[in-house]
Amino acid sequence: MTKFISLIFLVLFTTKICCAQYNENFGSTEECYGKTFSIAAWVLTDTTNSIAPLDLSQVLVAIDSLNQKFKGICVDFKLCSFDTLPNHRQDTIEKGLHDEEIAALYRKKNVINLYFATEIINPNPGANPAGYAPLGSTTIPNDDNQRDAIFLKKSEFTASVLLHEIGHYFGLYHTFESVANGEEFADGSNCATAGDLICDTQADPNGSNTGCHLDPQVNDPQTNLMFEPPVCNIMSYYNNQPCNYHFSRGQLDRMLSIMKTGRSYLW
Repeated sequence: MTKFISLIFLVLFTTKICCAQYNENFGSTEECYGKTFSIAAWVLTDTTNSIAPLDLSQVLVAIDSLNQKFKGICVDFKLCSFDTLPNHRQDTIEKGLHDEEIAALYRKKNVINLYFATEIINPNPGANPAGYAPLGSTTIPNDDNQRDAIFLKKSEFTASVLLHEIGHYFGLYHTFESVANGEEFADGSNCATAGDLICDTQADPNGSNTGCHLDPQVNDPQTNLMFEPPVCNIMSYYNNQPCNYHFSRGQLDRMLSIMKTGRSYLW
């Protein structure tokens, strides 16, 4: 009986030590970070006020969704201010042109600043975005006006859009990233150095989906395997309505690492 009890103790002790080592070395999502991040919201309105400004309740609902998705690592977000800027001449923001002036005029330092506009224009080829954010890394960025600025289109603002942009802000690439790091193979053999650099989000050809599956299916020419992308992932571009919209464990680990390094200055 004594040997049996000793064996149980040894197993429990060994498990505890292993978990502690994993938390310490890798910033595992088993770690409880215990951090609250502050958010300042700035709502731009057009010169005629013909478009209703964003409602406070919409922002609070989205922040509540943030808190649900990040509670596994004991991180939450709180709205510290909500300001409407009436008759603003730059309610339409051209990315790379008007955003710097807006952030310079209306900025709270060391908190996440959300700027809501009626229209966001992308000067580069492609559709106008629902939002955009600076990509976080493990290096603290220069203290310029836009380092904590996230721009969002009022008419397309939802909890999922905010989650997606917060993901970028804390260092997540799209699941279909292929330009910055090269294309990830369908077998995952280069997952640590290509794609989104995260190995529990499968290679993503950025196709279309029916429900929670890629449709039509796409073949990877490098491995001759079918892609099975994370259709329900927050950092994908799929129609996520029928799915459990989520961050993967690896994505939470990466964001936690950047919260503790490149975004460590945040209040």
